[in-house]
Amino acid sequence: MARQCPGLDIVRQANCLSDLLFLSPPEWREKTMLQRRNYDGTWQQLTRIAVQHWVLRVAAWLLDQGIKPGDRVGVLGHNSVEWLLADFAILRIGAVTVPAYFTDPPEAIEYVFNDAGCKLVLAEAGEQLAKLKNIDLPVFPFRGDEGDSIESVSRDVAWDGTLETTTLDRNSLATLIYTSGTTGNPKGVMLSHGNLLSDVQAGLGGVPVFPDDLFLSFLPVSHAFERTVGHFLAVASGAAIAYADDVTTLMRDMPEVKPTVMISVPRLYEKIYAGVNDKVVKGPAAKRWLFNQAQALGAERFELSQKGESLTGGKAVAWNILDHLVNAKLRDKMGGRLRLFVSGGAALSPTIARFLLAADITVLPGYGLTESSPVLTVNIEGKIKPETVGPALPGVSLRLAEDGELLASGDMVMQGYWNRPEDTAQVLDDDGWLHTGDIAEIDDDGYVRIVDRKKEIMVLSNGENVPPAVVEQQLTHDPCILQAMVIGDDRPHLTALLVPDVEHLAEAWKQDWQGELPVDWPASDKVHDWLYSRMKDHCRTLPGFMHVTDFALVEEEWTQENGLLTPTLKLKRRKILELHSEEVAGLYS
Repeated sequence: MARQCPGLDIVRQANCLSDLLFLSPPEWREKTMLQRRNYDGTWQQLTRIAVQHWVLRVAAWLLDQGIKPGDRVGVLGHNSVEWLLADFAILRIGAVTVPAYFTDPPEAIEYVFNDAGCKLVLAEAGEQLAKLKNIDLPVFPFRGDEGDSIESVSRDVAWDGTLETTTLDRNSLATLIYTSGTTGNPKGVMLSHGNLLSDVQAGLGGVPVFPDDLFLSFLPVSHAFERTVGHFLAVASGAAIAYADDVTTLMRDMPEVKPTVMISVPRLYEKIYAGVNDKVVKGPAAKRWLFNQAQALGAERFELSQKGESLTGGKAVAWNILDHLVNAKLRDKMGGRLRLFVSGGAALSPTIARFLLAADITVLPGYGLTESSPVLTVNIEGKIKPETVGPALPGVSLRLAEDGELLASGDMVMQGYWNRPEDTAQVLDDDGWLHTGDIAEIDDDGYVRIVDRKKEIMVLSNGENVPPAVVEQQLTHDPCILQAMVIGDDRPHLTALLVPDVEHLAEAWKQDWQGELPVDWPASDKVHDWLYSRMKDHCRTLPGFMHVTDFALVEEEWTQENGLLTPTLKLKRRKILELHSEEVAGLYS
């Protein structure tokens, strides 16, 4: 008999998002809800009743500051206990949370808070607070040294234990989430309490979460994916949330926290894959053989499991041995209790998904966008198709337009863009269908495969259509290539900008040529030709017109910090092209 997910009943009863925190059963009151790392490295635990108490105090403090229902309140900072307290307190009094990305520069953050018409901004002390020095709004540090946090200030607010709040319904505006903005200024997506509650309910219908689950939160909670799944859904389910200090501390935090559920974009899985491959390549032949055998048998075991079958006889015995020798070590580095990864934000390579599944690490690729709160599809445990993003969640309707664009409808679809009716009309048609901008295919089982962004489909001068992400995914399967961006719009053939992984490049060169990588390797014709031959091999399964004919090496990695990646780690293609216009011109000269 399948386990019951108590979060579903709570979501169905909720009229507003703060109900997810306060409509919990009595047995959850003393249960650990949040975990954070102390300065001495130990983990502090906060019970659900303690979190409820703090949220009400912070809500009272916000009312004391003059915040009224419908007012927008900005939030800027890393994932933290204080972020959650601020968000639920804002929502509790009927105000609207406006998150900004902590990786954004000051001008981008100022644009978001000014465009939203925020009345107050809560910001993390230090670097984040410093970004707001030119903003003409009341700013309060919500996280920092003792005396500079909303927890400490809310202790002193005059509060009698009651809280007058406005009556909210599911149509009330809950948050403005600004899209990543790969081109132009970001747009504020208006999501109501009902939009987000509907998506939480749909998510739990596809991926059940239970009170004994533990999330490790590291994706920016300012992004809709982490906010809905790792924030609201986790709270509704009675699960605990532990906050990683940063994405760079994950390998330290996972064994300490021992999470059961993690939400991530593909970059984490790519790094895990590259790290394992690196060790295999550098290791002795015997270890390589063991790894390859474990992957082959694990892949067979996975395919059988999708049909409800298992390995038998000698293969079952061999799997137990290989799993203990090879895969268990990888799972232990993730804490040893991980029940599932949920992948979203961008396309996960089927090769990497199959690598994890063969290692008995469940990964569920999914899909969505901010405008749909955001999750629309996710693979189902027991019926995973790694090359897809899964079927529609309960309550989601999908169909394809004549040109292959994926259209979606459901209660999770946004109210529109803030103060942008013309932009809203471009993506929301009269029948309520959201035009996602993604070209997709849907198989007979209802599983969706995303081909590429409609706006990013390149048309070569010979009329051939090229989805760049497909080519880029093939190129970055090579551990020597850290990042790739394909170019070809209105051109006779494809070229690419490549960011190499220099350590892997040097190691692979040494193995092939039995010597050190030349000092002038970025300009070396020999290195160029060698790397080009590797690229051709990786792209051999693609049609000829999708083969890259030449490339330029870029030595600086594209990151959020230098403004070349979005918060979900998508390429900002226009900015990258502007930055490397000379290299691109040289490729076609």
